[in-house]
Amino acid sequence: MAQSNLGNTLRNRLIMGCLGVVALLSLLSGRLIYIEVTRGEELSAKARSHYEYKEVLPAERGRIFDRSGELLARNQTVYSLVVDCHHLRDQGLACIGLAKQEKVTPQAIRRKYLPAEIQGRYREYVAESMSGVLRMPKQDLSRKLREREVGEIVLLKGIEDDFARKIESVMEAGSLRGLYLRRGERRFYPSPLSLTQVIGYTDAEGKGASGVEKTFDEVMEGKPGYRYCERDSRRREIHAYRGVQVDPVPGKDVYLTIDMGLQAVVERELDSVIDIYDPAKVTAIWMKPSTGEVLAMASRPHFDLSNRNGIRGKDPIRRNIAVTDLYQPGSTFKIVGYGGAFDRGLATPSMEVDCQMGKYNLDGFELKDHHPYGLLTAQIAFAKSSNIGAYLVARPLNKHVFHHYMSEFGFGRKTGIELNAENAGRVFPVSKWTRTSFSSQVMGYEVAVTPLQIAAACSVIANNGVYRTPTIIKGTKSGQRDAELVKNDPLAARRVISDAAANQVRRCMQEAMEEHGTGSKGDFPGYSVAGKTGTARKHVEGVGYVSGRYIASFMGFFPAENPELLGLIVIDDPKADGNEVYGGSVAAPAFKAIAMDAVKILGIEPDLPEELEPVEKSELIKVVDAGGAE
Repeated sequence: MAQSNLGNTLRNRLIMGCLGVVALLSLLSGRLIYIEVTRGEELSAKARSHYEYKEVLPAERGRIFDRSGELLARNQTVYSLVVDCHHLRDQGLACIGLAKQEKVTPQAIRRKYLPAEIQGRYREYVAESMSGVLRMPKQDLSRKLREREVGEIVLLKGIEDDFARKIESVMEAGSLRGLYLRRGERRFYPSPLSLTQVIGYTDAEGKGASGVEKTFDEVMEGKPGYRYCERDSRRREIHAYRGVQVDPVPGKDVYLTIDMGLQAVVERELDSVIDIYDPAKVTAIWMKPSTGEVLAMASRPHFDLSNRNGIRGKDPIRRNIAVTDLYQPGSTFKIVGYGGAFDRGLATPSMEVDCQMGKYNLDGFELKDHHPYGLLTAQIAFAKSSNIGAYLVARPLNKHVFHHYMSEFGFGRKTGIELNAENAGRVFPVSKWTRTSFSSQVMGYEVAVTPLQIAAACSVIANNGVYRTPTIIKGTKSGQRDAELVKNDPLAARRVISDAAANQVRRCMQEAMEEHGTGSKGDFPGYSVAGKTGTARKHVEGVGYVSGRYIASFMGFFPAENPELLGLIVIDDPKADGNEVYGGSVAAPAFKAIAMDAVKILGIEPDLPEELEPVEKSELIKVVDAGGAE
C-alpha cells in the first residue's frame, strides 16, 4: 500500500513537472510570437545593421571642357581614412592586432591583459603604427582616436591612389582592424591657375559653390545609386551576399565657349598689367560679337583652383569680377548718347559742336574737358573723348529718351549669362536725377556697370545695332559613347539702334584709333579697329571721388566693318603718374598685345593686308653638279 502511494505521488509530480514545462514553453512561445508580431521588423533591422549596409554609389560629376574639347575640370578618385569606433573597441579585433605586435597568439593577449587594458593598448598600437605614414605625431593621433566612443572618426581626407596603397600596406602588415579606406571623389583641375573665377569650385560635399560649377550643378551632379551588401569585421564586402543594386547615373559634361589658347594670352597680359601698374583689380573680356560667345574672361587678383589660395602674393578674389563688380565706366559709356542721338536723327558724325575751349556753362552748370577744344565735328569730338562734345551731341535727347537708350543697351539689368552672382548694375530712375545727372551720365558717371555689360553694349555697335545676349556655354553632352552635344539655345536678339546709327558710331570709334584719337595705342597693323577709351575718376563708397585715382579702360572690335572679335580691358586704380593713367595709355596697349596674338590663334584674316610688312622670300638657288643634275 505504501509503495502504491509512493508511485502515485511520483506520477503526480511527474505530471505536474510536465505541465510546468509545457506552461513554461507555452509562455516562451507566446513571448516569441508577441516579439515576432510586434517587434519583429525592428529587431531584424537592428540585427542586420551589424553586418548589412546600404552603400550609396555616388554619381560621377560631369566634366567641363573648353570649346575645342580641352579638359578643364573632372572628378578624381580619392579616399578618406576612417576609424569605426565600434570595431576599434572590439576585444577580438584588438587581440589580433596586439598579437601581431607582441608576436604571440590572440589567446595569449586575452590571458595577459584585462579587457580595458587591451582597448587602451590597442589604441596606442594603432597610433604608433599609423603616425609615421600619416606624418602625424603619435600623441595627436592617439588623442584623436579617443575623441569618440561611437560612430566614426575621419583621420585624413583627399588621399590619392599611391598614398592609399601605402596606408593599406601598413594596415595589412600590422593587422590593424577597425580602420578602412572609404572611396570618394574630388574635383580635379588640370590647369588650376587658368579661368579660375569662371569655372568656380565645389564645396566639401562636391556641390557647386561658384562659377560654372554652381550654375550647372544640377546638370553635372547626376543621380546617385545604391546597393545593399554585407561586410566582415574589417568592413570588407562579402561579395557572395551582395544584394539589390541601383547603378548611379553620371552627370552631363559641360562645354564652354572659351578658347583656352586665347584665354592663356589674356591671362598672360593681365599678369603683365599687375606687374607694371599694381592695380587693385584688372578685368578682360573677349567675345565673338556676332554670336555673343565669350571666348576669354579673366580677372586679377584671382586664386588657385586646387587650394583656393591667392596667387602672386595677392589676397584671393574668388568671385567673378567681370559679372559681379561695379564701376563707373567713364567715356566708354559715350556710345549710348551718340548712338541714341544718331538713331533719332538728332545728330550726325559731321555735325559741328562748339566745345567752348574746355569750359562749358551755358546750361546752368559747368562742364570741363581735359584739353581745350573749340569747334569740332561730332566724330572728332568722340575721337578726342571730349566730354562737352558728348553732352552737346546727346543734349537733344531729353532725359527720358536717354534713360530709355541706357536700358536698351543693357544697363540696369542682368545680361543673363550663365554665371552665378551676376550684378544688374545701377541706373537711377529719372525721378531721382539731379540737374547735372543727364550730363554726368552721358560722360559715364552716376551709373554703375559691370565689365560684361560694357562689352555687351559695345557689341551692339559691332552687330549693326543689334543686342545679343552674352553666353559662355556652348552646350552639354551626356557621358554615353557617341552622345551628341546639346547646344545652348541663345536668347532672341533685339534691335537697339538702327543699322545706320550703329555704322555712324562705328565711324566715330574708328576715328578714335587715328593718331589724333585717344585710342591710337590700341591700333595694330593689318586690321581696322573701332575702339573707345575710358578714364573715370575712382569713386569709393562712403568717401566719394578720390583725387589722383582712376579706372582706365579700353574697348574695341576688329575688323571694323566685319567684326570677328571684341575685347574689353578694365584696370582699376593703376599706380602711375599724370597722363599715364588714361585708358589710352594704360589699357589700350594691353588690348593691342592681346589682339595681335588673338588674330593668329583664331585665324582672323587681315582686312588691311597692305599695312603688313612684306615677307621677304629667299631665292631658290640651284646647285648643278658636274653631270648636270640639279
